[in-house]
Amino acid sequence: MTQFREAHARLASAQKTKSGVSLYTRYVNRPFGRVLASVCFGLRMTPNQVTVLSAVATGAGLVLLVSGEPSPLRAAGVTVLLILGFALDSADGQVARLTGGGSPSGEWLDHVVDAGKIVMVHAAILITAYRFWSLEPIWYLVPLAFQVVSVVTFVGGLLTDLLLRRVTHIASTTPAIGEGGVRRHSKIRAIALLPADYGILSLSFSLTGWPAVFIVVYSLLLAANVLIMALLLGKWFRALSAGI
Repeated sequence: MTQFREAHARLASAQKTKSGVSLYTRYVNRPFGRVLASVCFGLRMTPNQVTVLSAVATGAGLVLLVSGEPSPLRAAGVTVLLILGFALDSADGQVARLTGGGSPSGEWLDHVVDAGKIVMVHAAILITAYRFWSLEPIWYLVPLAFQVVSVVTFVGGLLTDLLLRRVTHIASTTPAIGEGGVRRHSKIRAIALLPADYGILSLSFSLTGWPAVFIVVYSLLLAANVLIMALLLGKWFRALSAGI
């Protein structure tokens, strides 16, 4: 217990910036991930093992979703597993900080798992809709479109961060991706980015026990993510064009 408290205290003073992330990530996922990281550190788990555990939790949730008829109980189980997987995704980097920093291979593994998660979560919705929900076939385009939007946004953010790192004095002249020099409005941005937060998508799975409700919420999330993607891509392109 002492080791847990010490690790938790160390992480509390070594968190990432709050700017450029949604309220869910700021106040729910990172604190939950900090608790899990402290537990994993006490169990002497490596960051890569935590990443794999995150993938297992997420995969288990998606398998549970597609393997049977939708119900409130199944929806609750899926949601818990997805939220746990997301928190563990935050915990792996925090474990790395406790153990002296990450590695290129660890960062690579983390991004590969993230990419797989983004693709599979929407594929699972498509499979579930096809197997269990009575829908017009045209609705199947919604999870396919959501998948495209999520992948483009994810890759666009990664590439922007990678390319901006090459600019001289980038650390002192440019805010983190997503901040855009509007730190004063970080709370507004944190609220505006909620629809694009994977945690909010995970919470929406609690509605899969009521497919008619989930379909509406999921479709609205797609519309919001399309708008957010367009704004972010424009912002990132302008930042790269200006070299700042």
